[in-house]
Amino acid sequence: MSPIEPDKKDWAEVLDTGCAECGFTGREDVLELSGPIAEAAASFAPALTRADAADRPRDDRWSSVEYAAHLRDVLTEFRSRTLLMLDEQAPTLPNFDGDAVALESDYRHQNAAEVLDGLNTAATAYADTLSGLEDGQWQRTGLRADGREFTIASLTRYGWHEVRHHLGDVGA
Repeated sequence: MSPIEPDKKDWAEVLDTGCAECGFTGREDVLELSGPIAEAAASFAPALTRADAADRPRDDRWSSVEYAAHLRDVLTEFRSRTLLMLDEQAPTLPNFDGDAVALESDYRHQNAAEVLDGLNTAATAYADTLSGLEDGQWQRTGLRADGREFTIASLTRYGWHEVRHHLGDVGA
């Protein structure tokens, strides 16, 4: 099976336009998202415990294990970005190339149970960070290398989109 064509879409655009594929609006209340983010691993569990969890349903789609590994790493990255935005004034956020990370980390051959454990750890840590934020901290900013500005609130919505969208990808 050949590698999947890298995704060139700027998914941060869902913050402005929503996502028709998964129903994300971009207007979700960030104060209500830490619970659903913390539950991401539990939501993925049925897909990761299927016998075919490591199988790609089509040549151009990741397996459930690959999507969960990606989400684990995205939530870890979003937590790190949130902490950086809390520690520094308008920092430049580190780049995250999900396709490159998938290849470097060999998502295709990761163990489903270990991925689920890692997703649980990442989701819980990120949700705990969000739960500890004070009102004024949600508007702290960070800049992506291309100049796009995020607040902690918009970054959290973007993280929630990742959870919602990839749950749909695995049929959960």
